[in-house]
Amino acid sequence: MDAIESNARPFTGRKMLLSMLAFFGVIIVVNLGLLGFALDSDNGLVVKNSYVASQDYNRMMAKARAQEELGWRAAVTHRAGVVELRFTDGAGAPLTGLEIAGRLGRPVTDREDRPVAFREAGSGLYRTDAALGAGEWELDAVARDGAGAEFRRIVRFFVKDPGQ
Repeated sequence: MDAIESNARPFTGRKMLLSMLAFFGVIIVVNLGLLGFALDSDNGLVVKNSYVASQDYNRMMAKARAQEELGWRAAVTHRAGVVELRFTDGAGAPLTGLEIAGRLGRPVTDREDRPVAFREAGSGLYRTDAALGAGEWELDAVARDGAGAEFRRIVRFFVKDPGQ
């Protein structure tokens, strides 16, 4: 019988080593890339220490009940670089003389967070200048009256066209 000649190169231990290094190298590079994305995104924390926050639960619930008893309502609008808050009491009458401050930022990151202070524009309307980019935003505002009553409103809103 005649021997069959083959030009195929044998699969050696060196080829196996290079194949394994390439395979695991791709996995490591992909994992490092995903790790980088994870570290640059929101960490998911709502509070720094959940145990300490849980100790304040009763105090927070009492504040929520007191706020509900006030009957205040707040509506938020954004138009042409201005964020407006309109405050009314339980009967729908405008609330004047409030001091309003808070934080404006994106819901999923704190990179664009900024403090805001509202100025009264009359008849329960309060404004602050805020040039916002397109997308979803969150306003966390605290209003206080002269008697010490406090009202906190957290609202998300969407900016479709920053110029309007």
